[in-house]
Amino acid sequence: AYNLIRIRKGDEWKTVFVTPSGHYEYWVMPYGLSNSPSIFQNFMNEIFRHMLNRFVIIYIDDILIYSPNLEEHRCHVTQHRLFLKGEKCKFHETTVHFLDYVITPEGVQMDQGEVDAVQNWPQPTTVKEMQRFLGFANFYCRSNANF
Repeated sequence: AYNLIRIRKGDEWKTVFVTPSGHYEYWVMPYGLSNSPSIFQNFMNEIFRHMLNRFVIIYIDDILIYSPNLEEHRCHVTQHRLFLKGEKCKFHETTVHFLDYVITPEGVQMDQGEVDAVQNWPQPTTVKEMQRFLGFANFYCRSNANF
């Protein structure tokens, strides 16, 4: 979906790369640029701005549309002309896995696979291994008081 976003006219030269068969510039945003994820997130936030945190949560290209009942859900989807890819959708779910969390009527908790990963994480022996663990742990400690 990144390729839906046009590189600003005049900035194409900033994406140049050279191969044996020629010199190329992107016209649309490629994967791999350092700011591509933040630009894409902003793009998605702008598209869904009136729905965010009312019945839509977005993280890059993961979108959660939620409603208290089926009738409101139909209304949300049709009123805003959202097109859903059936094979990527789940309906009538009371338990949802989203961004390594499990969301239920009782609340939000870490996915059990992530809990197991933390509990079974080998003791870091290098700086790189420690950085990897801290990055993983920091993601969860921000949203889990007892982590």
